[in-house]
Amino acid sequence: MKRIIRNGLLLCAFYTVLSSVSSCQEKKEAAVAGDTPEVVAESATVATGEELLIVAHVTVKPEFEAEVIEAFQAVVSETRKESGNISYNLYQDINDPLKFTFVEEWKSQEAIQSHSASEHFQTFAKAIDGKADLDVSTLKQKF
Repeated sequence: MKRIIRNGLLLCAFYTVLSSVSSCQEKKEAAVAGDTPEVVAESATVATGEELLIVAHVTVKPEFEAEVIEAFQAVVSETRKESGNISYNLYQDINDPLKFTFVEEWKSQEAIQSHSASEHFQTFAKAIDGKADLDVSTLKQKF
């Protein structure tokens, strides 16, 4: 019985991560009943093939930590409001609290260019200039 419940909870966690499936409770109940749940994915954004992902690793210089984190908060908040932005998240390394990773998804290259030209991004870029090391990759889904 514990195995069935655990499997149901694992399925629930999986579907929650996907965040685009309906009713995790129904999936868990189906797993407990021994049924194989059908995955139904619904996307709020229709993929066009133009979407791009940016992964930016930022290592903050210790003496600027508080100042840079404040700039992070501002840019995340404002960027999430942009029409060309699909998602914009900031993660902190659990082993090195001065390492951060931005994971950004954009509708198109034009959306990225608009973001880069935005007032809040320009303010952010000036605020962290010389206070952090950056490594940025722009990715396009291959398959």
